[in-house]
Amino acid sequence: MKIKLFFLIAMSVTITSCVRNPSNNSSIPHNCPISFENGDLMTGVSIDPLGNDFNYPTGDAAITSQVKVWKPGFKSPWHYHPFTGVAYVIQGELTVNFDTNTSKEEKSSEKTVVSTQTYKAGDKAFLGVSNTWHFSQNLGDEDLIFMVTWLGEKNKPITVLE
Repeated sequence: MKIKLFFLIAMSVTITSCVRNPSNNSSIPHNCPISFENGDLMTGVSIDPLGNDFNYPTGDAAITSQVKVWKPGFKSPWHYHPFTGVAYVIQGELTVNFDTNTSKEEKSSEKTVVSTQTYKAGDKAFLGVSNTWHFSQNLGDEDLIFMVTWLGEKNKPITVLE
């Protein structure tokens, strides 16, 4: 718990120290790993990157927000998310490999990468694809930092592993 609290405080300090002051257009410190400017990260998006319509959960709504930091070479296991998430890459590149042919019920079957998408720092935010098997990885040479806010349901998992 103390490590999580420390990490949240450290991220908050880093983010707030790196925000551009719009009133005087001051420059961002050179040692700042993250920069922000006024603007929309996502507006009116209703379709995920694979062309699926976004739908709200049907049960009691619950939001889970995460910050992930992955070292170069990190690779997640095959999994899917029962809910849609709003994702934003802060640093590095996130590569997501999808198996759009295998149904979510087929947990133990062989998976095959059918489609790959890469999201880079500075790109617009995007909807995380729900109910589709995928694995994600950091193929870059720097730490990948990204945020995801899952629009889920109370007492239901946001990730299902193979």
